[in-house]
Amino acid sequence: MASQKPENWFFRVKGLVFIQAFVTVTVVGLGWGWDLVRVEWAAVMSLMSGLLLAITLFSIRHLREVEKDLEDGKNKAEKERELQRVMLSSIGEGVVVLDTEAKVRLLNQAACKMLGWKMEEAIGKDWDIVAPLMDEQGNLIDKSKRATKRVLEEGIVLTNNKNCYVDKGGRVFSVGTTAAPIVIEGKTTGVIAIFRDITHDKAVDRAKSEFVSLASHQLRTPLSAIKWFTELLASGDVGEMTPEQKQFLENIYSSNERMIELVNGLLNISRIESGRIIIDPKLTDLGVLVKQIINDLVAQVSEKKLEMIVSLHPNLPQMNVDSKLVAQVYMNLLTNAVKYTPAGGQIEVMISLKGDEVLSRVSDTGYGIPPDDQKKIFERFYRAGNAVKMVPDGTGLGLYLAKTIVESSGGRIWFESEVGKGSTFWFTLPLTGMQAKSGEVRIS
Repeated sequence: MASQKPENWFFRVKGLVFIQAFVTVTVVGLGWGWDLVRVEWAAVMSLMSGLLLAITLFSIRHLREVEKDLEDGKNKAEKERELQRVMLSSIGEGVVVLDTEAKVRLLNQAACKMLGWKMEEAIGKDWDIVAPLMDEQGNLIDKSKRATKRVLEEGIVLTNNKNCYVDKGGRVFSVGTTAAPIVIEGKTTGVIAIFRDITHDKAVDRAKSEFVSLASHQLRTPLSAIKWFTELLASGDVGEMTPEQKQFLENIYSSNERMIELVNGLLNISRIESGRIIIDPKLTDLGVLVKQIINDLVAQVSEKKLEMIVSLHPNLPQMNVDSKLVAQVYMNLLTNAVKYTPAGGQIEVMISLKGDEVLSRVSDTGYGIPPDDQKKIFERFYRAGNAVKMVPDGTGLGLYLAKTIVESSGGRIWFESEVGKGSTFWFTLPLTGMQAKSGEVRIS
């Protein structure tokens, strides 16, 4: 029922007081023969008791209304909490809320089902106990190296799809996770993480990679044959050719080379993604490695009259890395710099030390990458719009391959670019080097 307006209550109380005073004075006057002093005293007392009665009635009414408002508020808050619980339970992905010590505060129904824990069992336990984390090689990851620790310490959002959880029964399953800080009044008070079982997605990706690998491998044989026969014809061993025929032959050879480049790129990516590639780290001088790659590009650099600058840290140590894999990273970055820098431009390669990492930088004064293309530049088969116009030939696999190699080696890769002024790419490798890994094939 709606509360009465204050002015209505005022008139009701005033009327009640005057009615009581009138009745009291009339009764006293009739009883005492209208003794003026006694009547006045009775009137005053009557007014006071009336006011007291009115205040009491008003207070009771007000308390009831306050009690009702509190009850309504309590019911509303309870309904809100119940709605939140229902919504949380309805989410298909697992949701976990952790405190500042990475202890479980909340698990939704999907998370309980995936991990095999009951809500009441998991609450208060370390997240590392409820959901042990493994890397792709099956090694347990210490809780000090988990994403939740970085989120709590740095207040950043982290996404990962390369690790696995172990449920209560010991089942290992691949997960895609996103962890974000819970910030209240500028202070991180916990972590909320969303995760889902991506075991099926991984299996589909492996199947696709295996298909690409098989198809690419089968394509190499006819492409190699085309290359061999083209070279044979161009050499004149089977007869002289007219200038027009030679031109056609050069076009065939060039197109075939692009196909071979694409097939090799697809093979390398499928091998790395499938985990079948051999990683064989050996002590390597990165400065020497870079100079060898630049030497392979000297013809293109000279043709475009580019200025090539190499700057190396004076105390750069040899690193325990797979030189073929690292060479692919430098080759892709330098090839792009040469390809997308106009004649007379400048390319600079710098290798330095930064903490426990080796930092490499490749910068150019080329066309640059438009802002709209920058978010997708590391995706498979993606090429920036201006790059396609300037240089139509290209697979769009180089940067994706470079990123895959760097990140699988424990490093990072990023860039800055401005249209018309050029691009700068950085990547890091840990000073500890790369971990050896047995496999079936090597990178092409």
